[in-house]
Amino acid sequence: MICTWLLPQSITRPIAKNELERRLEFLEAVIADGENGQSLHQSFIRHRYPALRDTEIEKFFQLAFAQGIPLLPALGELVRETKFLIEREREVAIEIAPARATLTLLSYFPALILGGAFLTKIIHFDRGFFAPIPITMILTSIALQMIGRRWSERIISNVRE
Repeated sequence: MICTWLLPQSITRPIAKNELERRLEFLEAVIADGENGQSLHQSFIRHRYPALRDTEIEKFFQLAFAQGIPLLPALGELVRETKFLIEREREVAIEIAPARATLTLLSYFPALILGGAFLTKIIHFDRGFFAPIPITMILTSIALQMIGRRWSERIISNVRE
């Protein structure tokens, strides 16, 4: 933590857009073009991205273009729905954060104990690694990871429901 204060600029996590955020960006760009008087068909083609292929949104656009259906009111509703889904995903991520943190702790804690035992020379790597205590620690680690993973999966599935 102290080392990060010495860096010339703050460290930030790179922003990776998920599918919902990318869809929202696409819809807002098409709506903005439509409100500015541009053709929605040309705007759709210009802002289309590879993950949009064969989705319900692309099929909706193709059907609307083929039938001449006005799109702006429906696109506004899609934007509201997408914003709601993004907010819901954020809330779910907040709710499952403790379960993920516990799973990480359960995954690394036994390895840290075993590493500490080697560093403090309680267990010698050359002759004592295959003794009953290290083997028990390794098996305990595997058991804790399995229990933690099942517990976390149950919490996450309950939150998503």
